[in-house]
Amino acid sequence: MNIYAKFSVKAVGIDDCSAIDFSRYSYIIKLCHTSDRDNVISSEPETKFSQSGESSLHCMNYTGSSSELPVTYCDIYCAGVCTDKIYIKSFSDGESSHDWTVLNKKFSKGETTQSKNYDKICNISSHRIFIDSQFPVGHPDDPFEKSKIERQLAARLKFQPSPNDYMKNKYPDQQDSSLCGPAAFIYSLLKDRPDLYANFIKELWNTGSSELVNITISPSKGTTTPINYTKPTGRTRVPAIDWIALASLRDCENTIMSYSSPDDEISGITMPDSIVNWASAVGSNIIYHEMKITHFSRDTIVQLSQYVDSSNHVAILIDHELLLGGRTGYPTHWVVWESKLKNALTNNPININTSDSELVCLDLFSWGEMKSMNSFDINRNRGFKDFCSFIYGAVVFSKIP
Repeated sequence: MNIYAKFSVKAVGIDDCSAIDFSRYSYIIKLCHTSDRDNVISSEPETKFSQSGESSLHCMNYTGSSSELPVTYCDIYCAGVCTDKIYIKSFSDGESSHDWTVLNKKFSKGETTQSKNYDKICNISSHRIFIDSQFPVGHPDDPFEKSKIERQLAARLKFQPSPNDYMKNKYPDQQDSSLCGPAAFIYSLLKDRPDLYANFIKELWNTGSSELVNITISPSKGTTTPINYTKPTGRTRVPAIDWIALASLRDCENTIMSYSSPDDEISGITMPDSIVNWASAVGSNIIYHEMKITHFSRDTIVQLSQYVDSSNHVAILIDHELLLGGRTGYPTHWVVWESKLKNALTNNPININTSDSELVCLDLFSWGEMKSMNSFDINRNRGFKDFCSFIYGAVVFSKIP
């Protein structure tokens, strides 16, 4: 005869803002002798719950005596640890009208912190912190839903995109926002200390505050409940984990206006002193910082290029049209140099004897990518003198310990 069993798991003791993605949990159903419940007759393969906590309908063949039907047990697993052993009601048919078992389970922190891997959001908040006004908690397009944040964080720590979550690039990406300054710093943090980077995002998502070594980041309500953050299609204008990290960092430097939308420009401006503060807070030594009303001189550009090596980060404030082919005439965008400035033809580093007309190029980080300067939009190199006219500020800081 056949024995049918299915059940569901419901979380209790937390509010609706803490919805659990049950597909991260699994179970094993077993048939056991009634008189000897440690004696397993048969066992089903390990199976994942649906996202909402529903099991599959299991049909198990039983060839024993019909006068003593077997007992159906289920072991529930979280992160490889068996957290529950429960009795499951079973029936001789799979009709949906049966009173199938429902397990009301309180998922505690202890059961979700078995793994120390950086790709896990470990806690279950008693209240969701980051909420999108257009697609709030419970909506299928909720951008800050826990499993989406976990998936993005796991991909980012592997330097991979997460296209299903509108995270197209493998590095921190401000996309439609003016968060290029925080992006330059968080890019450096991700490279040097992925553990600090991951913990920073996890703490902000869980509690709305994070201790980034020697600085406390506690974003305002405007940042945690942004407006005009998503398109009507559900596409986020800034990847969710990047909004959490970059907007929170930027907002905590603001004393008057909060940063509450990708459309905010003035409250998103980052001056060199902010990057100096962030880098100093995480233990970096500040090697150079400067900003000018006019562009930097040739000699300063040569000096900055010489700072580029494996022990330093060189964050540069530019006119963004350096990468796009036009000119605004004022500083608009932060990038991070990843190679020395070189002669585009010989690949030799520039020096004080480099002529004004020599074509130059370099590799840099910008808009979530790290690639050659002339690979962004213009597909051409610039002369050295022309290149210098786009540079307005710089912060050079040592690798984050």
